[in-house]
Amino acid sequence: MIAINLLPVREWKKKEAVRQQISIFLLSIVLLVCLLFAVGFGIQGKISAQRAELKRLEAQKARLAYVNDKIKQVQEKNKEIETKFKAIEKLQEGRTRTVKVLDEVVSSLPIDRLWLTKLDLKGKKLLLSGIALDNHTVALFMRRLQSASIFKKVRLGTTHRKKVQGHNLMEFDLDVLIAGS
Repeated sequence: MIAINLLPVREWKKKEAVRQQISIFLLSIVLLVCLLFAVGFGIQGKISAQRAELKRLEAQKARLAYVNDKIKQVQEKNKEIETKFKAIEKLQEGRTRTVKVLDEVVSSLPIDRLWLTKLDLKGKKLLLSGIALDNHTVALFMRRLQSASIFKKVRLGTTHRKKVQGHNLMEFDLDVLIAGS
């Protein structure tokens, strides 16, 4: 005997396969949506953490801005003090330079043969005027000045005879360049 199955098994299997595929598809979509929500929540958590960190750093920056302002003020005062120190050093140097120049001039004078009537120190230039017994005394004074290390160049401006209390004397002008600063 031949058995004939009149039940629609094939159709039932096809329907079951289609239902399984739809179930798998829907389950995949649900899993995908869940996965996307999980990733989104993770990213949202990281963003929240970064925003909180940013707020904390901005608050710290605001606190440290005061310190930066104080540092700038101290640096400005330091710069001002350095400028004042440099000015003081320059004044001290000028003061000692003047003393050295005067010392060299006095040391170079031929005693009882030459007298200075005018001494003018302007920057690196020294202007000397005076009276000497003769031209040889003026030349001796110039050689002594030239040999001093503090003077760079000694130049005779003018000389002429002048009668002072019945004596014929030489009136002269010298320009002296000072070496160094």
